[in-house]
Amino acid sequence: MLFEIQRDIFFDGLSKTVPIAEKRSPLPILSHVLLDAGEGQVSLTATDLEVGLQTIHESDVKETGRVTLPSRKALEIVRELPGGLVTIQSIGEGRIKIIASESVFELAGMDPADYPAWSAFEQIKPVTVEAEKLINMIEKTSFASSTDESRFNLNGVLFEWRDNRNRLVATDGHRLALMDGELGLSLESSVLVPKKSLNELRRILESVQGEISLGFEEKNLVVRTHRFTMTLRLIDGEYPDYTKVIPKSGDKILTADRMKLLQALKRVAVLTSDRNRGINMSVSAGRIELTATHQDLGTARDVVDVDYKDEEFSLIINVSYLIESLSVVDTETISMEYIKEGAPIVVRPHPVKDYFNLVMPMRK
Repeated sequence: MLFEIQRDIFFDGLSKTVPIAEKRSPLPILSHVLLDAGEGQVSLTATDLEVGLQTIHESDVKETGRVTLPSRKALEIVRELPGGLVTIQSIGEGRIKIIASESVFELAGMDPADYPAWSAFEQIKPVTVEAEKLINMIEKTSFASSTDESRFNLNGVLFEWRDNRNRLVATDGHRLALMDGELGLSLESSVLVPKKSLNELRRILESVQGEISLGFEEKNLVVRTHRFTMTLRLIDGEYPDYTKVIPKSGDKILTADRMKLLQALKRVAVLTSDRNRGINMSVSAGRIELTATHQDLGTARDVVDVDYKDEEFSLIINVSYLIESLSVVDTETISMEYIKEGAPIVVRPHPVKDYFNLVMPMRK
């Protein structure tokens, strides 16, 4: 194998694939990136068996072939190379030479035949989606997924098709986020996509403008552009009936300046501990009073003006959860709904959009 490629193009491909390849794995081959030189282009492939990414780049291919490169070292080398053409050449016995001007590196690869087979999933019927729209729906929901590996069915985001619209739902049992949107992705049944995999997808899509192709097959979500194909293995498990925890519209509704409330929460959070993130939130006419107590350090108190005229109520709430809930809302004003003691606080944009999240109170 022998090809020449612009340093910046090669570095871009490695910077996208290496974060997937470098994850810990009992299979050493998965720490490598697979290079496949064909007619006029080179593909870079990385997988951890849960997420797969293949990027395509124009290249002057003089000899076709396949090799693997240790991903992290290859990225470190190419990062330091000068701009211009880089030559990649296989020199036998699994060794690869990287040449740029007077800089020459030799790296030991592994047998490309041992690399997991790549499936392009050509049989799926994708839909075209605005990348920004998909990113927005993922950002507004995935944060509420569980990070507890023992609760694998809560470690992802649920994709549903309801009333000719797509719905994304995430919950960890203490909070929930839900958003409806027009992705046009018709599903015969709901599917569950891992949170970690969606974070990788968000990372890749951040540099994408315009439309992408999106589709599901039996075990994978497949995302494509003309420059890359990404596969995300689905979670095989039953998702709980999340509709049971969504309260009916509350009669106690307040509106507040999102940033003022968020900043007050962050200030009060300073005097919570890692073990106890609970703060007291007392709501009365025109104000929210936030208090926190740290048994070793002291107390914090802050007040935020709100639009509220109903009866007083108070609850203890996880300040980290509420901060995250407010952080993903993109309006200047938010509304918070409360029904009764023990029921969740529902956070919505104001004016209301097709999105909300909720946080369960803590026991007093």
